[in-house]
Amino acid sequence: MRSFTVMALGITALVSTGARDGRAAIFTMDETTIAAFGTVNQNNVPPGNGALSCAPTATMNSFTFLQNAYPTVYGLDGGGAPVLQGGQGSWQAAAALLAGPLYMATSATTGTTEGNWVNGKVNYLTTYAPGTTTFAGMDSDATVNRPVWDQNANPTVNFLLQQLQTGEDVELGIDPTGNGIGHVMTLTGLTWNDANNNGLFDAGDTLTLNTIDPANPGVNTPLTLNPGNAMSITGANYNTYLLTGALAESPVPEPTTVSLALLGGAAIAFFRNRHTKV
Repeated sequence: MRSFTVMALGITALVSTGARDGRAAIFTMDETTIAAFGTVNQNNVPPGNGALSCAPTATMNSFTFLQNAYPTVYGLDGGGAPVLQGGQGSWQAAAALLAGPLYMATSATTGTTEGNWVNGKVNYLTTYAPGTTTFAGMDSDATVNRPVWDQNANPTVNFLLQQLQTGEDVELGIDPTGNGIGHVMTLTGLTWNDANNNGLFDAGDTLTLNTIDPANPGVNTPLTLNPGNAMSITGANYNTYLLTGALAESPVPEPTTVSLALLGGAAIAFFRNRHTKV
């Protein structure tokens, strides 16, 4: 990322430590505005009525950010369409291609397996933009043929900040407590209030994730992340869900890093198995 210096869409960061006057430190990191991301609705993405198509849809809404933010990397195909549309006439059609048997193999009855989510996105980018993209991930769910870059652990606050800081797009995997099928959303930013200035995400702190929900795209869906033995979520329809996965990608070389004081401690990991995403 050190030699990649031009971005069509800027990434903003605000850091206020409050260390000298006793006020809480506030960390904010946002990737431009929600308008930079895609707004495809999963209900319009096959198979079936799209109710189980969250993984390919959230991922394609994330790819739209890559296309908009790095036009000199991804550019246009021979027909003048965005490269990451994969030769399709729209981002919705591209999401349907990503959901299809060549990539994520999303099922109309069981959703997208963890392995197909991870490897399907890599295969898609390798096909339509070979040699352009680097990947990172923290994902506590078992996968088949897990890539070496996908750490077998729950995402930490540090990891999320670093990915936003370096201009990567990020998809989040969340799971309900107990039994149930998980969901995938697109991360656009976060704000963290370190109430006691200890550099750790702990009791008394507040942290808001700004996201695009593929079931309700086009608007910001704020989610509160809660510290503890499991990082649980409050907000929208996802109260008591757990943050269990985060996958990120950005151009090679990576964009110039925005200066930001990173968190001193990692959020506590919580391990579960997740098999499908809708």
